[in-house]
Amino acid sequence: MTVKITGNQWNWGYEYPDQGVAEYISNMLPEDKAPKHLYRLAADEPMVVPVGQNVRLLITASDVIHAVAVPAFAIKVDAVPGRMNETWFRAEKEGDYYGQCSELCGVDHAFMPIHVKVVSLSLIHISEPTRPLY
Repeated sequence: MTVKITGNQWNWGYEYPDQGVAEYISNMLPEDKAPKHLYRLAADEPMVVPVGQNVRLLITASDVIHAVAVPAFAIKVDAVPGRMNETWFRAEKEGDYYGQCSELCGVDHAFMPIHVKVVSLSLIHISEPTRPLY
């Protein structure tokens, strides 16, 4: 599976080109909607990927330099406007994993969480080309 990640001030865009899923935007959950221990980590629209499969990430930015950092997958890659960086990971356990933008990208840098939901492949289905459902 390939996921294209685009850093924007102040959110992330996720696109699944192999599945024909157009970019959707992921924003931080507001404080009143996030569990207290996940405030500034949880997002309204997580990246959804299958467990036990390689996930290829294509990483870029639309405005300033950002950085995709998800410690559980040992990922930290710059998102640079006009450049496409690439990495991959393989999640071996279902669950929710969290990261953040790790490049000082401006005033709302602290409000760019990365939320990755790892689920069984059988639970991922594409019902319309807007985002993966689980």
